[in-house]
Amino acid sequence: MLDEDVQTESNEWAGALGRWFIFAAGLAILVAALILPAQIDLRETRDQRDLALHIEQSHNTRIERYEAFLAEMKHPAPETVKLLAMSQLGMIASDRQALIIPGQPADPQLFEFLEPTPVVFEPRIVNTSRLETLTTGLDSRFWFVLIGAVSVMYGILPAAKSSASPSTLVS
Repeated sequence: MLDEDVQTESNEWAGALGRWFIFAAGLAILVAALILPAQIDLRETRDQRDLALHIEQSHNTRIERYEAFLAEMKHPAPETVKLLAMSQLGMIASDRQALIIPGQPADPQLFEFLEPTPVVFEPRIVNTSRLETLTTGLDSRFWFVLIGAVSVMYGILPAAKSSASPSTLVS
């Protein structure tokens, strides 16, 4: 009888420890299901912010170039006067070529001179993990959260106590 009591106590200890592990795993699943979609939204928001900052920087660069040209017009240099005269008279320097649009007069490239070279925005590419795929998928998210909730409930609920001793079940 003493061996049976020791064996059932060790089984109860392993069962209680196992329940805590299942509870912790279920809690980790629920936390992942809560945090990972928010993290993905944050990453997308940061990409949109970076795009807006890139566009703003390109606009600021363009404005700075136009302001520099305006300041140059207040105190003109000979090159500036020549460029402006060519643009107003429709003349093209011998070392340049005009952009000819059908139906439009030839352009001596004044605005090409003022416009900054465009820089293409390239968003960061982040590989999604399987855990992120599970927590954000339409079908898998429900099952992922359900498994986590069941694991937490199983870990919280007390173990079932059997009223019959193992010796009575065997005979």
